[in-house]
Amino acid sequence: MVFKKEWFSEWFNSPYYHILYQNRDEREAEFFLKKLVDKLNINKHQRLVDLACGKGRHAIFLNSLGFDVTGVDLAPKSIDIAIQYANERLHFEVQDLRCLLFENSFDIALNLFTSFGYFKSIEEDELVIQNIHSILAPSGLLVIDFMNGEHVLQNMVERESKTIDNIQFHIHRWVEKGFIYKKIEVQDKHEVFEFTEKVQALMLPDFERLLNTAFFSITHLFGNYELDPFNISKSDRLIIIAKRNA
Repeated sequence: MVFKKEWFSEWFNSPYYHILYQNRDEREAEFFLKKLVDKLNINKHQRLVDLACGKGRHAIFLNSLGFDVTGVDLAPKSIDIAIQYANERLHFEVQDLRCLLFENSFDIALNLFTSFGYFKSIEEDELVIQNIHSILAPSGLLVIDFMNGEHVLQNMVERESKTIDNIQFHIHRWVEKGFIYKKIEVQDKHEVFEFTEKVQALMLPDFERLLNTAFFSITHLFGNYELDPFNISKSDRLIIIAKRNA
């Protein structure tokens, strides 16, 4: 299946994407993953797949804990960086979540840091969830770490600017037709570039329907990386654990 070029294929391959988000808290991510491993009783015999893995920071850390992990992302430049860390139990591939090339291969599928909802339609979301179902072993688990849409809409900062490595980023956020947009104007010396992020403003009922339709059952809901219970008005995150049904 061939998909025409979309905003994320350009933005995620841009060096400015990695510069803007370079200060994501590594300690917080590692703390979250350790808590998740303990909570789900993931063992070293299980195979994990990190879907939309970027440069592989989550996959690399999980592998350092002894797990067999495969990272998948559609951005070749990100995979080129991640693959430098590959070993016998850590693999990376360029793949689109809408046409995954595995079958019943994994025990745990991870989709972390709001790496869902980038496509144009619910139909494509359904396709992604169905594909994840197909690559999981029976009773396999899916972990979706998404923004809490209700909290984001209530606390949105419409405009901000920041300077990183002498590069200026001017950011404008807004909501339109069920999508949250973020326009990023980059000023690098005498050049100006513009990118736009676009993510569906999916809420818990949307995920419940998507997962139920694809034969998943939600087993846990968490609202932050400490795995506290989800609160629709207060939680920063919507972290869903769902089990593949037969």
